[in-house]
Amino acid sequence: MSQSNGQQRPVPGSNTSTNSNGQTGQQRAGPNTSGQAGEVWDEERLEQGLERLKELHIQLRSLRTCIPRLLEPLTTKQPSPESLFREFTESTRVGTKEVQEFKHLMGDEETKKVFAQARKSRAENPDNIKPWRAMDHPDAFTRRT
Repeated sequence: MSQSNGQQRPVPGSNTSTNSNGQTGQQRAGPNTSGQAGEVWDEERLEQGLERLKELHIQLRSLRTCIPRLLEPLTTKQPSPESLFREFTESTRVGTKEVQEFKHLMGDEETKKVFAQARKSRAENPDNIKPWRAMDHPDAFTRRT
């Protein structure tokens, strides 16, 4: 849990560790940090987790333009006040829906398990983890159908 001074308080039942970059993190005590004891992540499950992370990334990138899209009807000349209201209401509805979809996916139990598995994997093998860059993956923003 973050404190106002930027430091983190330890969570009860967790171990605090420092990685090779000097950053501190916490691991839950127990056999598995992904929520279920003895849970094995096979290749198929890892692929599903990657697809979920990809979808989160696509949605998050889309949210970067949410406010400009929300305000776009206000920056263009509209034929009437009713038209302005209708366009602005529609852009607000679409923006709200996008934010709600992202919040739902981000708070989903399966997403939490994916992030927990990523933390566990990183804690078990912290060496040689390369940063992911979208420019290295041309299909990074293409959804599977």
